Amino acid sequence: MSTDLDLCLKHLKSLVGFDTSNPPRKIKESGLIAYLNSLDFIDPQIQDHGGGSFNIFFTKGSPKYLVNVHLDTVPAGDRWESNPHDLIIKNDKAYGLGVCDIKGAAACILALIEQGLSDYAILFSTDEEAGQSTCVKEYIKSSPVFEGVIVAEPTQNMAVTCHRGIVTGTQEFFGHAGHSSDQRAMADNAIHKLTHWSEKALKVAQSHDNSSFGELNGIAFNLGIVEGGIKPNIIADHAQVKFGMRPLPGQSHDDLLNEINAVSAKDSKFTKGFIAPALPSSGDIKSLEVFVDELGLKLSPPVNFWTEASLFSEAGYPAIVFGPGNIADAHQPNESIDLDQLNQALINFKKLIK
Repeated sequence: MSTDLDLCLKHLKSLVGFDTSNPPRKIKESGLIAYLNSLDFIDPQIQDHGGGSFNIFFTKGSPKYLVNVHLDTVPAGDRWESNPHDLIIKNDKAYGLGVCDIKGAAACILALIEQGLSDYAILFSTDEEAGQSTCVKEYIKSSPVFEGVIVAEPTQNMAVTCHRGIVTGTQEFFGHAGHSSDQRAMADNAIHKLTHWSEKALKVAQSHDNSSFGELNGIAFNLGIVEGGIKPNIIADHAQVKFGMRPLPGQSHDDLLNEINAVSAKDSKFTKGFIAPALPSSGDIKSLEVFVDELGLKLSPPVNFWTEASLFSEAGYPAIVFGPGNIADAHQPNESIDLDQLNQALINFKKLIK
């Protein structure tokens, strides 16, 4: 193994050992911040935005670009074959919660700085998996000056310049309770209203099947959680569905929501959830491709998943997504990353961080 990879795995072992799962997002209690403060080769500036949202920023010299890495993970879940907070190295892979998404990138960066990088600007954040992005939004408010932003996510060390946006929301429906033997249950049941709305909303989504942006086609629409009712013999007086959409770059979130809301029953209520733009937020992909070429990275095809790069793009920064690992290996038991991916990321980050 190279010295850089040895150092990377040393830091990755420590990072995986900290339970930064989100929820419950007990970041301070995990030991992560104490660990970063203990490193004598960085001087982290830490901002606590409450609720487990911490920005950890460290810089040196006159960096051109900002690199952002989130250090929170999804919960471990079941079916792990080892302790998810123990780093296991076997068969040329590293296993552990967050190794792929995306503590591997953070470990690469710490290793390179320890080896003597002279110019860097790094932002570690802790709430990306919460679906609120308080950390990045608050950081952007400070109007930092950079020529570009690289947001780390598992892209197999290719540069992503294009991905979908995200819209989530809750649609509530209200009925009139009573005994289910009453024929009015057909019209007064909140769950019935929800099912009628769901059918219409799916048709709205399907009406965009022929829309496209590059290799991305249509809007992704998903009814995620359906709740309502008490018993089979009671007319449901309340039901709700939490849904999500993934618009294409250039599509208006408001226009899509207006289309969805236009098919809503009069006795229903919509509540917005998390809404964020696609990448690029402006729909201008050419300038990002030039940025990727300047960085000397391999260009990735568009991806379906959303990243916080779009928030930097919306704020006016050229922003791309780049990092080691395959997204297919994330968010599941026995999460892993190929050591070759970490090695390549070390080479690339050494060129990028300047």
